Amino acid sequence: MIKRLLILIIFTYGFCEGFAQKITGQWKGIFIDKSTSSMHWGGDRCEYTLELEMNGTAVSGYSYTYFTENGKRYYTICKLNGFYDAHTKYVEVKEIQRTKTNVPVNVHNCFQIHKLKYTKQGNDELLEGTWVPAEGQDWDCGKGITSLRRRVLNDIIPGYTKPVIKNNVATKYSTKPLTKNHLVKNKAPQKNIVNPVKKATVIAKDNTAKTKSTAPVIAREKSLIRKIDPVVSAIEEPVVVPLPAISLPKTYEKRISSIVKTIPVKNKQLKICLYDNGEIDGDSVSLIFNGKLLLSHKRLSAGALSITVDLDNDNNAVNELVMYAENLGSIPPNTALMVITDGTQKYELRISSDMKKSGAVRFLYVPDKKEP
Repeated sequence: MIKRLLILIIFTYGFCEGFAQKITGQWKGIFIDKSTSSMHWGGDRCEYTLELEMNGTAVSGYSYTYFTENGKRYYTICKLNGFYDAHTKYVEVKEIQRTKTNVPVNVHNCFQIHKLKYTKQGNDELLEGTWVPAEGQDWDCGKGITSLRRRVLNDIIPGYTKPVIKNNVATKYSTKPLTKNHLVKNKAPQKNIVNPVKKATVIAKDNTAKTKSTAPVIAREKSLIRKIDPVVSAIEEPVVVPLPAISLPKTYEKRISSIVKTIPVKNKQLKICLYDNGEIDGDSVSLIFNGKLLLSHKRLSAGALSITVDLDNDNNAVNELVMYAENLGSIPPNTALMVITDGTQKYELRISSDMKKSGAVRFLYVPDKKEP
């Protein structure tokens, strides 16, 4: 009986953990206003993104709402919290604080509660359900349906490849080795130089003089060949072109680093992928790891900016990755979704930067303890 109970507990725990892993992440889609009482400013359909993180049964994160009115793009970013039920696969989130918006103050910008259920159809993971206005609002906010699809990061993270610059320098010279044909071509002009000297010696009537003149010709021919040898060896040596030094941004030291999270990791080599968070609005960033510039002026998009980093060998060292904003895009601040791969473990977090502070993540190396 006890054995069966333990198996049931382990199964239930594994089920809950697996479901939490599926819900954590970014979900993109729409919400539609199905109310008939009024037509709201911005229309009845809005683009909607939920960024969720699980901690036990609690849910936290952010929502991103986008719509276009009279040719202008509007947005609202809200902080949210909620809960989930692993057995019924039910998720409920409530917007509680507006962190960023460009919607005019005279427009009803309502907080919402989204009541969603997780389903999987083939390779698609969905959160679908309804939404209602949060309580305590003084105007009609409508109600309707929500349909979101999980952003499957595994499908769009490209495999890391070594820098192309290094390979180009190596192959530029190794693919063109000297052959016998090259040496034959070099000997051709030698005969043209030596032959006029032989013709000059034939004019002499004295046979002794003719014999004496032959020796200098041979010596001269050999000396000409020796002069060509250094040229051949020079071609074989590759020319090393030094790469330009990459320096940190001038204002890097003046900006405050805001630590988003400290993550304990088990491996000394990590893979980092960075995506534009929510709306792709032209954000440009640089990545700095332990004071060294790894990526400079790179634009965030739906595709990953992918790098690998090697942690400091000292187990007590602070390893810090900083996202430095080069601009603010059309929707400030610069926000990104960062995915850290530590062996088989993955972490997803939201990081933001502006012209005064830079979002940063710290890694603490905690290796597995080996059994004696």
